[in-house]
Amino acid sequence: MKYLVADDEPLARQRINRLMEKLGGFESVGAAEHGEQVLELVDKCKPNILLLDIDMPGMNGIEVATLLSTSHPEVKVVFVTAHAEFALEAFHVFAAGYLVKPVQIEQLTAVMSRLYTPKLQYQLAGETRSVNISEVLVAQADDKYTHIWFEGGEAMVDHSLKYLLAHYPQDFIQIHRHTLVKRDAIHSIAHQATGGTMVTIKGFPEQLPVSRRAVKEVKALI
Repeated sequence: MKYLVADDEPLARQRINRLMEKLGGFESVGAAEHGEQVLELVDKCKPNILLLDIDMPGMNGIEVATLLSTSHPEVKVVFVTAHAEFALEAFHVFAAGYLVKPVQIEQLTAVMSRLYTPKLQYQLAGETRSVNISEVLVAQADDKYTHIWFEGGEAMVDHSLKYLLAHYPQDFIQIHRHTLVKRDAIHSIAHQATGGTMVTIKGFPEQLPVSRRAVKEVKALI
């Protein structure tokens, strides 16, 4: 999912980019400092989402969004501003979301989750299907592929564990060298008499081993 940041303050643009990187699944295609540049970059870069400051030099964010609602209605506009009083006017131009500075990761996550549901594609009997990332319970490395289990089935996908963890850090935690699990699905952790540690995942039939270095982080999620 491609996004563009528009803000005349460099530090504000950097903060948004850092937070978007933490969310995973989003690709920055540019940054704009004023309204006219926003219009140019939307034409050139074709972003899916525009994170737009309202108070910019020259053409302000409301004016930019009004023009884009006609020329590029497919672009989801999320206003990012220090002025909460602009909220009502912002939604009059069909804003997809509104964030007040300083933006927090929880706010951004909530807005983006409404706009974008990341999916993994897989093949089944020659047919391409997909599953929401949020439905994947377990992912394990399997030779050149990754074996995933989700609510209602399982499949093999081309993406590596490294890719999944880098792009969806809010969804997955690595519990072992070859295994990722859904953070929100961790039910319990148990220490074995043999010295090992196993974790129980809601909706998954088997307990999974947890490496020593991952035990502390897994416990923090229970």
